[in-house]
Amino acid sequence: MKAQTMDRRSVLTRSLATAGVLLAQGHHAHANPGTPPHTGAPRQDIDLLKGQETEGMDPTELHAYSLGLQAYQYGWPLIYFATLRTRWTLDPQGVRRPLNSWIQTREFVATSHYRNGGSFNTDTVYTSAFIDLRQGPVVLSLTDPGPRYFSVQISDLYTNNLAYISQRAGGPLWGDFVLVPPGWQGTLPEGRFQRVLQVPQHWLFVLVRMRIDQDDPAEVAQAKALYARNRITPLGDFLAGREFVASDHQVFDVNRLAQNPLRAFATLNHMLTENPPDADDAALLQAFRTIGVGPGLDLSANPATVNRGLARAARDGLRTLRAHVERPWARAVNGWYYFPTHIGQAKTNDYLMRSAWQSLWGIVAHPPHECTYLWASVDQHGERLNSRRRYELVMRPTDVPRVEAFWSFTLYQDFNLVPNEINRWAIRENTRGLQREADGTLRIAIQAQRPADALVSNWLPAPKEGNFNLTMRNYMPSAEIVAQRYDPPALRRVG
Repeated sequence: MKAQTMDRRSVLTRSLATAGVLLAQGHHAHANPGTPPHTGAPRQDIDLLKGQETEGMDPTELHAYSLGLQAYQYGWPLIYFATLRTRWTLDPQGVRRPLNSWIQTREFVATSHYRNGGSFNTDTVYTSAFIDLRQGPVVLSLTDPGPRYFSVQISDLYTNNLAYISQRAGGPLWGDFVLVPPGWQGTLPEGRFQRVLQVPQHWLFVLVRMRIDQDDPAEVAQAKALYARNRITPLGDFLAGREFVASDHQVFDVNRLAQNPLRAFATLNHMLTENPPDADDAALLQAFRTIGVGPGLDLSANPATVNRGLARAARDGLRTLRAHVERPWARAVNGWYYFPTHIGQAKTNDYLMRSAWQSLWGIVAHPPHECTYLWASVDQHGERLNSRRRYELVMRPTDVPRVEAFWSFTLYQDFNLVPNEINRWAIRENTRGLQREADGTLRIAIQAQRPADALVSNWLPAPKEGNFNLTMRNYMPSAEIVAQRYDPPALRRVG
């Protein structure tokens, strides 16, 4: 671990040093080796320093703005989780569930009525929980899901996937699983638990997914009954056989900062205190301390110029993350590009990917071996997918992905499902009524306008206005999909 930390620091140091050398050398940095430096008057067309005067610009504010953007990009998962925790725990208009209890949307199945982002899929039904381990271990008791796809993703609030309960992860899928916080000194009865999961943080987010046919009322009812039998119980109550009724709603309320232009950073400071950063991040956190961002720090102690820079960074931070979502991160093919190969791993120092893809795009994300994601946001001409145009997705029999669980195509706008007249948000391998051509080809119409009646069965409605995106999910994918060798169906603008 120490060697890994030094490697990261040395890379950062080399990168900063290289940047300094390039700026110091100006245009000479690009000269051919062995070419003597130009010593005459600087060439006006390539002088990198010309026009860089800072009249009217405070350097302290600029420094705070630059570092503030980096801190925002680093800490966005904590900011987002603090917001969701407030919304799901305290908001009287929301589900208002206590800590250490299961959270479900009012509709249970994912629909366009849910507007809190997160790119929810319509392939599985969810239940989730914010787990508080400050008082000691907590036991997850899970009911046998039967033959359905089932997974339990256990993440910290940085979106690090700390543990999995799933077929791909191996081991039992149901029974009693104990979550043990760092520093706990107690003992556990031997053989009492299916797994003992040691975790490095006291705050966790647990997300359970179970595959059902959401259009089948009987399957929805069965899923609700299964989830109702799952339990979250503090270890002491569990071992004593006592029923536990969750009642704790005491969380950091981000709404108290609603009018504060530094809301994002005040939230981040609290969450960094609650969720201590990894030792490998020490160099970054040391830099952030110079602008008052870090565990236990108070932004009110900053000079006014620093807080002006931070206010600008708070305003621009989310836009920078959205811009990163829109750019390709991995292989591009047939109008799609794969998600980053290291998405969903247990630990990463790719903070932009962590914030943009694991958090902003989906709250948390599976690693590729559990689910491989592909994303489409532009057509074959490189122009954004937009409601003014019509598109076609053509899946020939040879294009069908090889998966052990299921595949789907889901349409989103601003990370939410799109309201439409037929309440269809995705095309899946089990979507009812799909019409295929004689050779088995599936032709999907993606457009805002209702197509001719004969084509409605294969219609994936786009929003009435604005840009949108498509996500392809491949659950329990084959090795070729994980390795990004699979070519998805072609997505094309038509008409």
